[in-house]
Amino acid sequence: MTALIAILLFILAYLYGGFSMARIIAKSFRSLNVYKVGTGMADTENIYRNISKSMGLLVGAIDLSKAYLFLMVVEFLLRLWGGSASFADFETLYSPTLMMVYGVGMLIGHCLPLTHNFRGGRGIFTYMGFFAYFAFLPLLITAIVAMILVWRFKQVRFAQYTIVILPVALYQIFYHTIPWFHRELPPYFTTILIGTALFMGILNIIVSKRLGEI
Repeated sequence: MTALIAILLFILAYLYGGFSMARIIAKSFRSLNVYKVGTGMADTENIYRNISKSMGLLVGAIDLSKAYLFLMVVEFLLRLWGGSASFADFETLYSPTLMMVYGVGMLIGHCLPLTHNFRGGRGIFTYMGFFAYFAFLPLLITAIVAMILVWRFKQVRFAQYTIVILPVALYQIFYHTIPWFHRELPPYFTTILIGTALFMGILNIIVSKRLGEI
């Protein structure tokens, strides 16, 4: 029963991740088909560089928020439902490991959405949103560094790499140096975060190959 619910939640997360705000906002505010603009990608970077900076920031903020809120709502509902559940291992469904799995499902859905012929975005803000759910402080620091890289040094691509790698490194540092930092999470969770960052890199390689960048 637990495994079936977890699989269904992963599928739901995948479909939810494929809900493209870039496509909707470009169409709603500018009557544009985002797939025919710039890089042809339904992502924040394409909107920001080729349509409107303010619209790009809006898309990014929504993608980040929707990923974060999805995990918050899933956990809330599972805890609420768990109070009346009849099987003992129900709490496993909102364990940190499975919540990360749902987050990865969202990420795959954003980058490779079935509903849009697998034409998605790079998933940077979706990654930020679900990472913030687990480690808000490292993500907040990373976001500040990334903004400086973009606005002061115009290093958009390097900022993207920073967003993927830096929060994992900061999590490792904080976990081992700050006594109160996320002691409720299992020690092996740092390994899971590293694996997620590597998977994010693989997804972006796939997206870049579709664009002919590599």
